[in-house]
This record gives sequence, C-alpha cells and structure tokens, in this order.
Amino acid sequence: MRTPLFILGVGLALLAFLVMFAFGILFANRSQTGSQVRVVVAAQDIDAREPITPDLLTTAAIPSTAVPPQSFLRAGDLTGTSALVAIYKGQPITANVVASNPDQITPSSFLPIPQGYVALTLPTSEQQGVAGFIAQGDYIDVIATVNTQLFSTVNPRQVTRTVFTSVYILRVGPQSVVPRQGQAQGLSSSVTVLMSLCDAQYMDWLLSNATLKYALLSHYDYTKAQAPPDSACPSTTAPGLIGPAQVQGRWGF
Repeated sequence: MRTPLFILGVGLALLAFLVMFAFGILFANRSQTGSQVRVVVAAQDIDAREPITPDLLTTAAIPSTAVPPQSFLRAGDLTGTSALVAIYKGQPITANVVASNPDQITPSSFLPIPQGYVALTLPTSEQQGVAGFIAQGDYIDVIATVNTQLFSTVNPRQVTRTVFTSVYILRVGPQSVVPRQGQAQGLSSSVTVLMSLCDAQYMDWLLSNATLKYALLSHYDYTKAQAPPDSACPSTTAPGLIGPAQVQGRWGF
C-alpha cells in the first residue's frame, strides 16, 4: 500500500507545481503587458549642446516602474531644445538633460547667432543705454551724432542721424562663470547685438568717430522690428575699407 500512496503523492505534488507555474507565467505576462509605457529615447548618440531634432529621437516601451522622472512621452515636446549633456543611444530623454533657454546651456556653448549675422559688443552706460532698461531680446535703434568736419571742412557742424534700426539685443553685460538663473537686468557696461558683418564694420567706425545713443523700441513693434537687409551691405561680406567717404555715402551726414 505504501508504494501506490507514495506514487500518488509525488503525482499530486508535481501537478500542483505545474499548475502554480502556469499561473505564475500567466500573471507575469499580464503584469508586464499592462505596465509598459512608451517614452522618448535617443535614436543615436547626441552631443552636449547639440540641437534636438526629430531624427535624433524615437520611442521605446519600458516598464512603468523604470520610467525616469520627468520623461517625455511625445517627441514634439522637445521641439526647440538642445542637449545640456551628452545623451547616449537608447537613453530616455528627461527634462534635466535638455533645455530650450540658451542661458541654461553651458558657457562653452555656441551663441544663438542666425546664419548671415555676427555678434558685436557695444559699450553702454546709463545715459547711452536707456538707464539700464535694455534687456536681452529687445530691439534698439542706434542714433549717431558726428561733426561734419570729418567729411568736409565747409561749414562744419554737429549733426544727428539714426544710422541703424531694429538691432536685436543678444546679450546684456559680460559673460559670467556663475550659472545663469535667467537674464540679469539692470545697468551694464556693454550689450551684445546681432548685425551683418558689413554693418558691424560701419558700426566700428562710428564707435571710434561718433557719439552713439540707443533708443529702445516698444515691445508692440517687435513683430515688425527685424530690419530688412541692406542690399548695398551684404550680410556676410566685408565691405573693404571703411572711412569718411563710405560713411557719408551711406548716410549723407
């Protein structure tokens, strides 16, 4: 009697093991299927300071328990951002490794200079620069006062003229080693602007030979502020020698 009972016990134990094993697989599959989340990941290695473009992104399903905080679920949410650090292929994209504000990018990053323009730093002060109210993203007009004796000895006099309009302020003040927390406002000794290379060379002459003041435009005019390019002053071409004759020919002081 012992042998049949022993065999029956082994059989029941084996059956119970197989039933529990099958239930375990079933519940595990259901659990994994129901907890998968698709998040945005890097489709390839992305360098630090590199703009995030759609071809650099893809999506991947990962367990919900492994989704990093502040992950992105849609690639479109990353439009206009750049990488703060190197991001490796397959790594989930999170809010702490990208930024849309250029000031959050490390100081070694490129300035956001559009093609066809250069950045030029102009001196400023309280009286010259609207008492420090000029801020990053503003537009200014540049007013020059010169003595016509620079151009002709006949009837020399002081004259004033607006020489540049709708000049975009790229930065205010010098670069700092302190991490930026937004753009600092207030009185500064310099502003950095966007200009064509040709205009920048004329501006350099005016800085040396004229008195300049900046007029801050109303923010209501910003939508139409960008001045059209001057056909006589190509955007990326240096105009050659700049002197009184070239300045007089352009502005007619």
